[in-house]
Amino acid sequence: RAFDVDANDRMKVNTILDYFQDAASNDAERMNFGYSDFVPRGLTWVLSWAKFDFIEYPKFMDEIKIQTWGKKQFKLYSMRDYLLFNSKDEIICKGTSAWLLIDSKSLRPKILTQLFPEIKMHESEDALSDLPTKIIPTEKNEYVYLTQIRYSDIDLNQHANNAKYIELMLDCYNQEFHRSHTIKSLIVSFNAQSKYSDEIQLYKGTQKENPLTHYVEAKNLSSSKMVFQAIVEWN
Repeated sequence: RAFDVDANDRMKVNTILDYFQDAASNDAERMNFGYSDFVPRGLTWVLSWAKFDFIEYPKFMDEIKIQTWGKKQFKLYSMRDYLLFNSKDEIICKGTSAWLLIDSKSLRPKILTQLFPEIKMHESEDALSDLPTKIIPTEKNEYVYLTQIRYSDIDLNQHANNAKYIELMLDCYNQEFHRSHTIKSLIVSFNAQSKYSDEIQLYKGTQKENPLTHYVEAKNLSSSKMVFQAIVEWN
């Protein structure tokens, strides 16, 4: 679709994440641990961490296919992997993600496989074998811009959608940079929610050993809470 691609005729990274989240939601519904099953039980899914490796970007009018599966339990996290295929059935993006199952009242995490031991996981199947780790900031980070969470950023859970944070990260770079570079790998940690009217500050830094590997973070202006952190490796 025209609004799924950027000015360089490449599918936007935040759109790919949106598609992956839709596929995850549909798969969870099919397996009876999705929104319609868990909300009445006072449970909700929260995306905590993700990594994506990009091999090729779909263009306008390209046909794509997404495969996703619940992989395994790692500590408190339910791991889920993704594969994105082009029309030739070639893998063009690989992803893995760590989800927390949260009690809506206590806000404490629950372990999916303890609550529902009958759920089948695909532990032997890896799109990526990476597991969530803490993201370490670069030593020197420069202020990039200030933005505010608007009505159009809010999703069903009453806070900014994770894909919106990827959009904020992409906006740390100008059009000329995007014209000559594409993301090779992205690691992102979603640390705190953002609600309507929250003001968010964006910062970025460069790794000394690799000038095309950048650190990006977002902070809530009023609370100083870290909203998200990302490590972006560019081509």
